[in-house]
Amino acid sequence: MAVSPHLVRERDELRLNASVDGTRRDLVLSDRAESLLVDDLEYAKADLVPFVTVKALVLAGGASVPEGMDARDAAWGLAGADGGAEASDEELYRVAEYLRAVDVEDRAVETLREHVSQTGLSRFITDEEIESKATRVGGLSDIARDL
Repeated sequence: MAVSPHLVRERDELRLNASVDGTRRDLVLSDRAESLLVDDLEYAKADLVPFVTVKALVLAGGASVPEGMDARDAAWGLAGADGGAEASDEELYRVAEYLRAVDVEDRAVETLREHVSQTGLSRFITDEEIESKATRVGGLSDIARDL
């Protein structure tokens, strides 16, 4: 039976354990992603994390494979069942807020937009609100130029 994505503690670091390309991996969490999971969503060690949240974090760069696998490739390689862990509306809202605040790698933007449009996240964020690093930096350059 598939093991659902869940939080683990490794060397005093909280990580997200998920199946990537058929192998269990401990994904490294960014500070912002850890804050979302622990402070905002109140997850703790061993708690199951809904697949919709895991995939969004991987695509947004908040949960990464330590060996540097590309976010899009890692997200495509994710497998496993939710095992009953379903994201509440509150969780979807918090994940949407997280996605609004981060700069997504250019290569992963379209895949993240597809994920949002195909899940309950679409009730709280539109795909146009997901910005790539290049788009955000370009927008800041335009603002600076106008000053």
